[in-house]
Amino acid sequence: MHDIFVTLHITGAVSTYLRAFLIFTQRVGSRRHRLFGIGYAVAMLTTALSGFGIYNSGYPSIFHVFSVITLVTISRGWYAIYQYRQSRETGHLLNHYFNMAYSFMGINLAAIAQLMRAFSYDSLAQYFTILGIAYLATILVANRLIQKIYFKRFANWFRAGPAEQSPAE
Repeated sequence: MHDIFVTLHITGAVSTYLRAFLIFTQRVGSRRHRLFGIGYAVAMLTTALSGFGIYNSGYPSIFHVFSVITLVTISRGWYAIYQYRQSRETGHLLNHYFNMAYSFMGINLAAIAQLMRAFSYDSLAQYFTILGIAYLATILVANRLIQKIYFKRFANWFRAGPAEQSPAE
């Protein structure tokens, strides 16, 4: 049974990366963006949910906490789009953007932790110290990208209010 969860987990994670790349290459709000976004969210949910079936020590680990956080960010991102479609308030688009962007940062953090397991460490403390430094650096860089670079790409989309949109939408 453990092998099934590991296979689902790895397949979901790889699928998430592929779909994220496809999302970043699409025009925001386009049909393709939405389709790839749905695929991304399903892949993230698959990755997070399958993670609950993986226990290396027989007990839940810190990674199970991250799976819960992923479930929350993906759910909030989807709900934000639902709210936007109901109200056309652009604040919901910002909520969607940040939840989905931070969910992608989360899978990058998980990838770092998995890659670090390939190396040997003198102690668990050394592993967590190095992991903490890698996480801090990743969070700082990702936060900068999310808040500055990508936000500029989407700024006009976020500013569009209900009065500025066509009646066909």
